[in-house]
Amino acid sequence: MQQPSRQDGSSGSPALARRLRELREQSWPDVTITQATLAEAFGGLAGSTISSWESPTSPTVPTLRRLAAYARFFATRRSVAGDRPHVLPDSELDDAERAERDRLLQELITLRQADPPASPTQETGAAHSSWHFPDGAPVRLICGRPPEQIQEQVEHPYANAASPNYVALLSYADTDALIELFGHIRAVNPDSDVRFKLADEVDADDLSGHVVLLGGLSTNQGGANRRFRTQVAGWFASRVNLPVRQVEDARVEDGEVFELNRDGKGTRIYPVEDAALGLIEDIGLLVRMPNPTNTATTLTICNGVYGRGVLGSVRCLTDRKLRDRNEAYLASRFGGSPQFGLLMRVSVIRGTALTPDLNNPHSRIYEWPE
Repeated sequence: MQQPSRQDGSSGSPALARRLRELREQSWPDVTITQATLAEAFGGLAGSTISSWESPTSPTVPTLRRLAAYARFFATRRSVAGDRPHVLPDSELDDAERAERDRLLQELITLRQADPPASPTQETGAAHSSWHFPDGAPVRLICGRPPEQIQEQVEHPYANAASPNYVALLSYADTDALIELFGHIRAVNPDSDVRFKLADEVDADDLSGHVVLLGGLSTNQGGANRRFRTQVAGWFASRVNLPVRQVEDARVEDGEVFELNRDGKGTRIYPVEDAALGLIEDIGLLVRMPNPTNTATTLTICNGVYGRGVLGSVRCLTDRKLRDRNEAYLASRFGGSPQFGLLMRVSVIRGTALTPDLNNPHSRIYEWPE
């Protein structure tokens, strides 16, 4: 069994390798695109990396982000205009070029998915997961405590630290999302230091690695409806420039709604409740950006108006049935952008949050960069 080669991929199919070589050599017969040229256009990769993807005998598999770069590059001849070939930003593509980009990306993803069955190492999805951190830096999942009015209602004796059977997780909010994400990140980063901590127990070292905030964007530390009562979320929120914030609203009793700020006007996004069925649609938020305490690492925010929104924003990239499709959408939509975010609808059926399909326009409320 061949082991994964380089950090960009793992042993794969000759069909994808042949197609990548064909794109490079035959897209524009009057233009010579070497492996080194393409590597430079993709952001300073080594020419040997392109060679490994095109290998006819033992190819490695590019990540979805790299396939998205292929699709954008070969979607338009303008990629080879000027002194140096380069990958155009999505915002500079016209409608015809976007359509060709989408067609190419879908073709490459189909070939990628036709690769031989994955080895146990590949099966984790480490080679193409947004939750894979190849630098090996520590990962900290930071959670808040339940709101005070909920804590007061918890009568289980195991919630008391004095109990011999004390269960620490009873002190955490959003435990469904925490358990889902912690297990997944551990699986795709088996050699990394991955831990979860309460927000009021973190120290400075916890904030310098890859940080994942589960819940909470408000900088307001008061209010009876706070789902994530912590200064950590407020600290990060005050240092990042987001077009969305969380605010208290009289229409939402046990959560905080998202408010979009566009053109100086705030628009509030509400969950949907049915008189007979209860909550049928929550709102989720997924944000990825450089960590302001250490820009070599990342800050990820998974949040919701209610707990189902938090879980939905997590599961869109952990659910085995939909994560690859959603990763492909993010790669196509945002490419290699260091910062992106999107608000999404999270359907709820009989109290269970369904995983959003980001390829469905109904699931996407707002995304940035626009």
